[in-house]
Amino acid sequence: MSLDADSPVPLYHQIAETLSYRIATGRIPPGQRLPSVREAAKAWDVNMHTVRRAYAELSERGLVEIRGPRGTLVLGTPDRPPRTRKGDDLDAFLQRVLGEGRVQHGLERHDLVRLLANWSPTHTSASDVVHVVECSETQCDDHVREIEESWDVEAKPWCLSRSGEPPPGPIVATYFHHNEVRRRWPHRLHEIRFAAIHPDPQLPADRRTFPPSGKRVTLTLCEFDEPMACNIAADLSVLFPPDRYRIKTRVVTRGSELLGTCGQRKPILLSPRVWDSLELEERMDSRAIKIAYVLTEEELENLGAFFGWRRRRRVRHHG
Repeated sequence: MSLDADSPVPLYHQIAETLSYRIATGRIPPGQRLPSVREAAKAWDVNMHTVRRAYAELSERGLVEIRGPRGTLVLGTPDRPPRTRKGDDLDAFLQRVLGEGRVQHGLERHDLVRLLANWSPTHTSASDVVHVVECSETQCDDHVREIEESWDVEAKPWCLSRSGEPPPGPIVATYFHHNEVRRRWPHRLHEIRFAAIHPDPQLPADRRTFPPSGKRVTLTLCEFDEPMACNIAADLSVLFPPDRYRIKTRVVTRGSELLGTCGQRKPILLSPRVWDSLELEERMDSRAIKIAYVLTEEELENLGAFFGWRRRRRVRHHG
């Protein structure tokens, strides 16, 4: 099993998704036992708690049965279609569809079932509404714009600082807040699509971050929470190579904490939450650089395919 420890997708979810796909495609047949928690943790180079969470997620989906000391038994897909006299051809067709859906659109079996159940030749998505969940108001607004520029839907921001939950309907949340969203709204998981986001690749183009010739620049990254600051710093290391930059994390209680320091003259990278807390004049400070996260083209395509959205028509201007 190939796991990406640097991905924003939690390791236990990566394991659960991989096993789910193999069960759905028959590569792991019903009746087979999964490796014990200890064996799996050693084979996949993760801790046992991660494996337990992955198996628990599969159990919640009805794909496996956890039998304690007797191990974890694969049950198969709950609603597998009955065989016909052309069962072999049908199985080959279904496996081909599953394979193409995963490779070309990042869709799992349950995604395809949802799309087929809601699809209609006369369906129009002009009135579709999707709520975009993030911990930052500006980050919500950025993702809303990205989605609406690509798809014919009405996207609305829903910041996690709000109480309650979004109205019924599709929800797009980011893997950054996967655990929190699942904990808050477990009854809405069938409506939620988690998306991976990445730092805006245009960020290093900001001339304030350019290192002087032959010198290594120190960039200060401000966040309200140390674990989140470390996650963001790890993401930024892809854009700011360690041989040219040093990213120093700084936990602050107020967004303007460093901006008000006279001795701080170098660029200050502000996480989306910290940027939200600044006043307009503070955002105009020449040292303040907003860290923006974006949805990749591939992720936008996956969202549209998952929810069955229509692509937004581009208006051409003739002059």
